[in-house]
Amino acid sequence: MRNFAKTLVLAGLLLTLTGCSVFYPNWGATSLPEPLTESQSVAPEETAPEETPTEEVTPEETATPEETKEPIIRKEVTVEIIMAVAEPAVGVFTVVAQIPNLTETGGKCIFKYLGNGVTKTKEVKAEPSSEYTQCFPIEIPLKDLPSGNGVVTVSYESEGHFGTSAPSSVVIG
Repeated sequence: MRNFAKTLVLAGLLLTLTGCSVFYPNWGATSLPEPLTESQSVAPEETAPEETPTEEVTPEETATPEETKEPIIRKEVTVEIIMAVAEPAVGVFTVVAQIPNLTETGGKCIFKYLGNGVTKTKEVKAEPSSEYTQCFPIEIPLKDLPSGNGVVTVSYESEGHFGTSAPSSVVIG
């Protein structure tokens, strides 16, 4: 009877955690392509006219003030792995991570798995939430990961912030 209760609790927990990925507010969302800016537009190649040795060319003095950009100082942030679970029924290994006390756009999360001599990485976008920045759910097919013990980390990078989570031990069945 005790084993039945444990199995029932474990099945309920897995079902609950699986439901989290179904109700993720931006599941599968992609942004619209942004138009090229003037600095990104492709200009046709121009050919310079040939100069003859008899002509004397005087350079024009067009002194433009140099733009002084201050270097961006990136701050280290905390990255938390909320969930790192193998879901054999779905055939994926799912990782959910967040950066607490930071709400910004333009960041990315980098998942890294190390186990049985295999290293797998995957990059996903991050987006702001009310009180934190969240990584899009990271899903890796279980067939791409070796069975046994492994370690998972998630790193966050943006123009102004960086950080890496504490390693999380996982077991792939």
